[in-house]
Amino acid sequence: MEGYDRLAALMTGDKGLSIFRAFKRLNAKNLLYLQAEIVIKEKELNRIMKEDRESREKFREQFSSSVRLLKGGEEPSAQWKKWMELRVLLGEYNTAFAQHAQLLRLKAPHGRDLEVFRGWLKENAFCATPVECDQWFGGNGESTKDLVTLSGRYENVDSLTRWVFGTVVPWYHGVVGDKKAGDEETGVVYYDDDRIIRATRVTSTITSSVIPATSMIVLYLVDHMVWRLVIIVLYNICFSIILGLLAKARRVEVFAASTAFAAVQVAFITNFPRD
Repeated sequence: MEGYDRLAALMTGDKGLSIFRAFKRLNAKNLLYLQAEIVIKEKELNRIMKEDRESREKFREQFSSSVRLLKGGEEPSAQWKKWMELRVLLGEYNTAFAQHAQLLRLKAPHGRDLEVFRGWLKENAFCATPVECDQWFGGNGESTKDLVTLSGRYENVDSLTRWVFGTVVPWYHGVVGDKKAGDEETGVVYYDDDRIIRATRVTSTITSSVIPATSMIVLYLVDHMVWRLVIIVLYNICFSIILGLLAKARRVEVFAASTAFAAVQVAFITNFPRD
């Protein structure tokens, strides 16, 4: 496989490398041009509508209340013809508007993925025309901010998973991965994102079970009430930090969970007498 076939195989093998140009400036310019055309047509339509209303011709004066009369017989009215021109422009504008809005919601590629992607492009000269390859390196006068990814591996995952993707996997690849045989089509060593996410999910589940259990054990072994309160504070701090890293929780959810955890610990130590 060579050229774009090989590049397509790379993007298929790793969703994080599905990196494309969004052409945000050109799309915005296209919207502006369509908008200007519509405004001009709208002004022309308003002029024709005014002429029809002031024509003192009963047939033309009824255009505003009858589409049948507006469309006319064999020959449509000037007002209807202008409406048809506007209808085409509005369809193009609405479609382009919705598509551009969807493009703007796409995320920029992660720095690590972009680095891997560019490294592959440098090692595999897939296109004979330099301008076609430069677009991924900020060439042609365009900024790299115009690059977007269709399906980033760093989206909708917790901080621990992002850290594994961005730090652990590259480290592991540097130690072990280089010794592995790469993909036959692209020469790249792939790592299963779903397996990594499952592993971090199991880690989060185990951690969420261990923290409350160890808290109860420590509080049971400590007799002094002051030290118990200090332990509760320290455990709550650790619990909040770990919860923020291991779960996709909002601040209010972290606050509520920490409050509930503290309440459970306080209820636990009330069963023991004060020294």
